[in-house]
Amino acid sequence: MVAEEAPELTGRPLAGNVAVVTGAARAIGQEIAITLAERGATVVSMDIAAATDTVSSVEALGGEAISLTADVADEGSVQQAFDEAGSRFGRIDILVNNAGLFAGLERRPFWDMDTAEWDRVTTINIRSVWLCTRAASPAMRAAGKGRVVNLSSNTVTFGMPNLLHYVASKAAVIGMTRSMAHELGPYGVTVNAVAPGLVTTEITKEWVSEDYRRQVAEGQCINNPILPADIARTVAFLCGPDARMITGQTILVNGGATMGPA
Repeated sequence: MVAEEAPELTGRPLAGNVAVVTGAARAIGQEIAITLAERGATVVSMDIAAATDTVSSVEALGGEAISLTADVADEGSVQQAFDEAGSRFGRIDILVNNAGLFAGLERRPFWDMDTAEWDRVTTINIRSVWLCTRAASPAMRAAGKGRVVNLSSNTVTFGMPNLLHYVASKAAVIGMTRSMAHELGPYGVTVNAVAPGLVTTEITKEWVSEDYRRQVAEGQCINNPILPADIARTVAFLCGPDARMITGQTILVNGGATMGPA
């Protein structure tokens, strides 16, 4: 068993850490990358798109970030990106599996979904978590410490209809989180999940109507829209020293949307 001591907290609790954030080119992933950088981490964006704006934002804070273009659902692409990150920085302390597919999915009964669509959603949302965590884990196991945070969804808790492929994929992420926590725990690595409600981003504004977003917010205990910063700060907490004994958990960041009627 590896015993990780609780480090002394400072204003930059993640200083000296290298954090890989998948899907960091925009939206929630970008906010996570910037938030980790604000807390002192060096950030590696792994995204199918170049994360130019993310890197610029981090550098404007006086931090360090690089953008690696990678298809996080492709084994060769993932390994190449992690090899490059490891060669560049010599360590990987944090992995945030944020990349996923939601925007643009047409809601329909599961019996009307075709196999190609099912495979595309589950490949991106499930395989990427396994591939990236597998690639990051050798450095963490060797160091005897590390943080993995996987992005799930609160839709798992109530089984949103007509999005079976998405809901199933995000439920799988929670199951993977629990199993990974067992397997990586002896090496001092924590693995947790964050399950957001409907977050207001440039992507959801494009794909989800304002009326629906307002309806969702009104169904929350806290009626304010959920913002990317709400998710990013929860992720940052789980990556930091205060969360050293939290593992295998799923934190719902949804304004109490799944609390049920009062």
